[in-house]
Amino acid sequence: MKKSIVSILTLSTVALFSFPAFADNANVQTSDQVSTQVGNYNTTFQDSRQYNENRSRGRGFDSGSAQSSRQDAYSEGDLNYTDQVSHQENFNRHGRRGR
Repeated sequence: MKKSIVSILTLSTVALFSFPAFADNANVQTSDQVSTQVGNYNTTFQDSRQYNENRSRGRGFDSGSAQSSRQDAYSEGDLNYTDQVSHQENFNRHGRRGR
């Protein structure tokens, strides 16, 4: 009887703790914007902002990131205005656990 109670307590204690998984990380960000202007005095603003931050602590950690931005504008007419901005940031930070 005592052995079975100890076994159940041991099993439930182990089940309450989570163990971190050390795995690779991959991030993919894609932005596609298309603008079509037909006529006169049209205005288009296209703004694409992508931000990616990978953090790791402790043991080996591999991360890969891919960012792509495609902006396309077609204007037909007079005095049309198109403004396109693309901003991409990618940070990889690797720290160590305190000892």
